[in-house]
Amino acid sequence: MKKNKLFLLTFIIIFGILLGISIAVACDVLGVNLTAGISSSETTRNEEEVDSKQDTDEVVTEITEEETTTTTMLQEQQTIETSTDISTVVTAGIISPTTKQIALTFDSGWEYENTETLLNLLDEYGVKATFFTRGLWAKDHPDLAIEIVRRGHALENHSLTHGHMIEMTDEEVKSEISQTTDIISQTTGYSSSLFRPPYGEYDNRVLRILKEEGYPYTILWTVDSHDWAQELNAVKITKDYVVNRVLNNASNGGIILMHVGGYETVNALPEIITGLRSQGYDLVKVNDML
Repeated sequence: MKKNKLFLLTFIIIFGILLGISIAVACDVLGVNLTAGISSSETTRNEEEVDSKQDTDEVVTEITEEETTTTTMLQEQQTIETSTDISTVVTAGIISPTTKQIALTFDSGWEYENTETLLNLLDEYGVKATFFTRGLWAKDHPDLAIEIVRRGHALENHSLTHGHMIEMTDEEVKSEISQTTDIISQTTGYSSSLFRPPYGEYDNRVLRILKEEGYPYTILWTVDSHDWAQELNAVKITKDYVVNRVLNNASNGGIILMHVGGYETVNALPEIITGLRSQGYDLVKVNDML
């Protein structure tokens, strides 16, 4: 009986030892595998985080490069617009008035017959405008140039011969500008300070020379009235066309391009003036918006 109990006890002990060893071995094996599994998972996760970070860095880099490019472009534009070395190109007024303002401008190239009528209409409606004259026009018609200034309008530079200035040499460009300055001054006593390039053509070289010649602003336009044409793109340019084109495209600080010799300018002017005023605009000289 005692032998049986001793045998059973011995069996239990041996079995327990063997079971413990088996469990230890199993845990060790499982532990190695588990560690390897965790290590593998962490490695995978870390690799994904690295890849994600690289992707994010690439996106940030792309955004940064894009922002840098955009900023550089804006800085370049601002440099061009605000450079002290060149004339500033203006397509609209650059001040912020308390009222809506718009400017009527008239280019005088060769035609002159309508000048007196235009001046009378502007007087009748109490409007002061800006005239851009070709130097030889003012020389050939000094009485009209004097009358423009006498009635309180601005008389500004539109070159001497109305040629393509970007195709001229530096000396030719200087001559076009300076001779017109002198003609206007000597004929009328008016000191011009604004320049409108023929055909709206200019480059930085022309702008640099303009600044050197005392012209801080080069004036383009917000709205081309098309009054210089009788037909455009198979459309007849009538009085109503000119009126509607101006009124439909008017904006605060706008500069309206018209011509002394325009085909329908005299007929359209009264409705343009009354129409702009009905929209709440004060009609001023370009000089008043700079």
